[in-house]
Amino acid sequence: MGFRPIRLRFNGDYLSARLPAHPSAHPSALVAFPDPLQLVGLGLAGIAGGFINTVSASGGVVALPAMVALGLPAELANGTNRLSAAISTLTATWKFHQAGVIPWATALALVPAIGVGSLVGALVGSGLDPAGAQLAVAASLAIVLLLLLLRPQRWIRAEENPAELQLTPLLHLVMLAIGFWTGFISLGSGTMTLLALAWFGRQELSRANHVKIVLRAAGSLVALVVFVARLQVAWTWAVPLTLASMLGALIGSKVALGEQASRWIYITLIAVIGLELLLCLSPYRQILAAWAL
Repeated sequence: MGFRPIRLRFNGDYLSARLPAHPSAHPSALVAFPDPLQLVGLGLAGIAGGFINTVSASGGVVALPAMVALGLPAELANGTNRLSAAISTLTATWKFHQAGVIPWATALALVPAIGVGSLVGALVGSGLDPAGAQLAVAASLAIVLLLLLLRPQRWIRAEENPAELQLTPLLHLVMLAIGFWTGFISLGSGTMTLLALAWFGRQELSRANHVKIVLRAAGSLVALVVFVARLQVAWTWAVPLTLASMLGALIGSKVALGEQASRWIYITLIAVIGLELLLCLSPYRQILAAWAL
């Protein structure tokens, strides 16, 4: 099969990629099966992404740039990652459910707020200035990073927090706002979801993570349907990435259910926020600004 080179532009930065040379067909159906080197890269990215999805925030912070660097066009990488995100968060949800740690009534009660906010954000966000949105993301992540670093014990010590997540009207409003954020920017939304559950729900990180994984699984399934309908999933790449992400989710579940879970979640969050801040300034920032749930 022949290939045609393409160049993708992100705010003046160019990225080369190659697609099969069949201009009459949709690109997602024509992406060749990854070569051995690409498979290794996808495997590592999938394991890391599944682990991060389970233990802290969004594994797309690793998976998306990895796929683009390996040669997949950005618009397809964005959709292809949705299968991995959905299956890895469902895998983690299953493991958490088996362990009996998910407060299902509480988690499901917050799903509508996230969903409505995301829908409104997606509709409004199309008219917003991307440069301004990127600045808002970077500033917000920097503030969150400072909060994490200045008061680490607030997030880690379970004995200072109530056993049940506090399902208050304020928490519903915050979830609605995070849903809006997710709909039009999304970068950092996984981090914001986890930290909002911990802060406004008065939980240490491991308990908040049990609810977060349900919210992320629900959102990822909705997003996957949208991207499949748009034919923006490269299945030849999505399947190996997803299989690897399931392994990452299984490993992450063991960490997230361990005795030192909050400490590991805290450390992973610091690393993920650092990556997200770097990616705000990278050539991939347009991909990240386009993330949905």
